[in-house]
Amino acid sequence: MLRRLMTPVAALVLCAACGAPADPTADSPPGAVTCESGPRTSLAGPGDTEWRHPDRSFYAPADPDVPTGGSLEHLIVRDNALIVQYSRELPQPSIDEIRDWAAMQTATVAVPGPADPVIRATLASTELTCDGLDLNQLTELARSRTPGEVADHGDQ
Repeated sequence: MLRRLMTPVAALVLCAACGAPADPTADSPPGAVTCESGPRTSLAGPGDTEWRHPDRSFYAPADPDVPTGGSLEHLIVRDNALIVQYSRELPQPSIDEIRDWAAMQTATVAVPGPADPVIRATLASTELTCDGLDLNQLTELARSRTPGEVADHGDQ
C-alpha cells in the first residue's frame, strides 16, 4: 500500500518543484491587494445633474465641499478624468499616499467614498475596484487614458 502511494506523492513533489503553482492565487503574498477591472458604473445619483469643476485634486473625508456625483460624472465623461473614491476607513498614512499620488497625476480627483470597495477608480469606460490601496495599479489605469480626449462642454 505504501509503495502505491509513493509514486503519486513523488510526482506531486516533483511537479511542485518545477515552478508551476498548483493554486493560481499562490503567487500573491499574504495581505496583497486584489483589484478587479470591469465596465464603469455611474457615480451620479438620481437627479444629480448639477456640476462644477473641482478646484483641487484631493478631498479629505472632513472637507465640506466634496464634488457631487454629477460633478464627478462630468469630469469622467467630458474631461477624460480619473476619479478615485477611497474608503474613509483607510488608515491616515494610506489617505496621505492617495493625496500625494493624486497631486502628481493629470486630470485626477480623489474623493472620499463608501467603505466598500476600499478603492474605486473610474474612467470613461473602465472601473477598477480594489480591496486595498495599490498605487501601481492606479498609475497603470491613469496611464491607460488617451491624452487630450475631452468633449465639448456645451451646456452640459
